Amino acid sequence: MRDATRPRSSARILALVLGLCAPAHAHAQWSASPVVAIGPVIPAGSFRDVVREGAALKLGVWLRAPRVPVGVTTEVLLAQFGSSGAGDGLDRARVGAITANVTTRRHDRRLDLYGIAGAGWYWMDRMAPRYLDRQAPGFNVGVGEVVSLGHTDLFVELRLHAVRATSRTGEGWMTFMPLLVGARF
Repeated sequence: MRDATRPRSSARILALVLGLCAPAHAHAQWSASPVVAIGPVIPAGSFRDVVREGAALKLGVWLRAPRVPVGVTTEVLLAQFGSSGAGDGLDRARVGAITANVTTRRHDRRLDLYGIAGAGWYWMDRMAPRYLDRQAPGFNVGVGEVVSLGHTDLFVELRLHAVRATSRTGEGWMTFMPLLVGARF
């Protein structure tokens, strides 16, 4: 027998979540903007020993509300690295990620600096034999500069991604930094 209170409790939880996410002004509404960016990706730390610079592509959705100082993004990132040329180097190693991020923003400037931070799940391809994991959690932090041109925002962004990756030498972090140029529509 199905519990008749379940639909009501689910509706109440959804209403509570939407109420907490709603901006302070009743007339303000959340809007969604597609995001696309491309640029070089730079390996860091011990990851730099096995790969060289490569390219990254980011696709996402940016959610924002008028007069609210933060935005939220959901993104998909694909980074492909070059071979280091070393004996244990990786040829065309790839890292994919799905992340959720919070961005700071102001509303009174056409040119603005912003911060971004988030967490997500990362997939590694062609990482053997150095890294044992194929999937791992990770986080990212960074800064960017955005210029508003009508309904389009152009941006430059540098982020540090750190992925919890188990290597043959023990647990550690695989780190890389995409420098992206993109647009929000």
